[in-house]
Amino acid sequence: MASPSSLIPAEERSNNPSSQPPPRSGGRGAEPPGPSILLVGGPDPAAADYVRYASRGGCSVRSLVLFLSPGLTESRLADLDALVRQAGERGVEFVGVVSTFRVHLGDRAAADAEEDALDRLRSLSARCVVFRPSHILSPASRASAWLRRVGFCYPLVPGWLRGCCVEGDELFAAIESERRASGPKRRILTLLGPNRPWKDVLAQHRARGPLWACLTVVSALLALLLVGQFVGLVLSLLARRSPALRRWNVDTLRPGSLRELLALYNPYNYRHVKVVGYNNGVIHFGQKFPGKTVVSTVHCNRIVRIGTNVIKADCGATIRKALDFLAGAGQELYVIPNYSYVCLGTAFFIPIHGSAADFSTVAETITSVVLYDPVRDRLLAATRDEPAFREHVYNLRSEVLLLRLRCRVKPKSKYYVRRMECENPGSAQLLDDLRDTRATNVEIRKASASGRRVRVNKYYNDPGAAESPVLELPRDALGRVWDRMEENALTSFVLHALTRYFAWHVELFFTAEEFATFWETHRAVPLRKIQLRYIRRDGFPHSPFCEHDCVSADMFMLRRHRRRFEDYLKRTFTTVRANPGKHSG
Repeated sequence: MASPSSLIPAEERSNNPSSQPPPRSGGRGAEPPGPSILLVGGPDPAAADYVRYASRGGCSVRSLVLFLSPGLTESRLADLDALVRQAGERGVEFVGVVSTFRVHLGDRAAADAEEDALDRLRSLSARCVVFRPSHILSPASRASAWLRRVGFCYPLVPGWLRGCCVEGDELFAAIESERRASGPKRRILTLLGPNRPWKDVLAQHRARGPLWACLTVVSALLALLLVGQFVGLVLSLLARRSPALRRWNVDTLRPGSLRELLALYNPYNYRHVKVVGYNNGVIHFGQKFPGKTVVSTVHCNRIVRIGTNVIKADCGATIRKALDFLAGAGQELYVIPNYSYVCLGTAFFIPIHGSAADFSTVAETITSVVLYDPVRDRLLAATRDEPAFREHVYNLRSEVLLLRLRCRVKPKSKYYVRRMECENPGSAQLLDDLRDTRATNVEIRKASASGRRVRVNKYYNDPGAAESPVLELPRDALGRVWDRMEENALTSFVLHALTRYFAWHVELFFTAEEFATFWETHRAVPLRKIQLRYIRRDGFPHSPFCEHDCVSADMFMLRRHRRRFEDYLKRTFTTVRANPGKHSG
């Protein structure tokens, strides 16, 4: 932290028109004349780069921008107290605190520095915005200097070591935008920049010259001996105990509150992150999001009861947690999928269904949502009948972030299953079984495309309708096994790894006519599993079953058969509607 005498005055203007810089172009128009003071303090060399950036244009807001470093000493805290007094005397209207994204990684020193600074700034009436950038890439920044010095060793760095770097101009533009804006009195904004392998970043910024070229050759030879892989593995192990090291390998962040989630998903950063729930798309189906940091909402998982038959849940609450929460009151969800480690918030964007008759998908039971729109930078609250709800539900092109939802629940039921086996049934017979309204749930399985036997499971609430032991949930033994495997870290890893690397998974939605075609021709495809359910038309404009009732065909095959299956779909169907949440990457 700089002392008051070492502050950098980026601007200091009076009311003299001759001293004013020309107005900036843009939608906001010319800045009103008036005195402007921008003082920048901090030990980070990037502060000088910001001064040069800010000096390009004027601003009528008296401002103080502080560049913090983790671990404030007593002398630096004393300097900060002096800065706060000076800012108060000068009538500062805006304070920008440049902290670090290491706060999101559990770095206590970085979090303490930020908290100490904010505690001292509370005495000011100025609007305060905290910026949490990743490694800053600007001419004088520490990250740029470090990359130039060690860039020669890029062949040594494992490709799986990833990190975030934000361009200095991107950060400085965000500071200037907030400095001129009117908004919340306190705000936190994280700017991560693209998420890239360190190998690529080092190669791009490495120094040039004969000496550096020779060092690069030596690094390449050491890489052949797997030295880099060993060092990377040691770094990853140490990072589990030392949060300060986690910044060198970042691919997923797990915010612990909605406030922290909003800090990551903001107008300046939302294009650099992919918000997910339990992250099955990545860890189970192998989906990839190049250049983006994955942000998982699983720790934003609070559930409370709103009424007799309604719960309010944060976006990261899982189906499993909701079922456990409701069990104490003798209730359950209307729709219970076979695999319950999936977040309720995901159900707003991805069709999550079981085989229920009353409601086909979890989204049909959602009564209202709270959304954040980063483009307009505002919160939206909408019930299911309002345009905002219908505009964004199942809309994968939407940029909104779902924060909370309200969901209908029902009294706990007891289920009795009737299992039947059919020999080579036709599509009409299967459709009749799927449409059976007497059953609460209907699910049909076929072990392989070439087989002739089909198993039909129908679940009833009436014990007289089916002679079977009572079941707590309407799902088969495979679903119970999946959940049990997920509860153990080792079996969970094996489950997801085998599926990710050796299997190809896809779920398609067929109309009745398309299903008839599929059932007549599917034996030509090397499918290992076919699971059928029925989904009724919901009328949502972005829904795959907006206009038609559909048969859900959940299919599993070996990855080497993927191309053959895709060729079959191209030859057989004009349009194919797939579930993007259950599609292997």
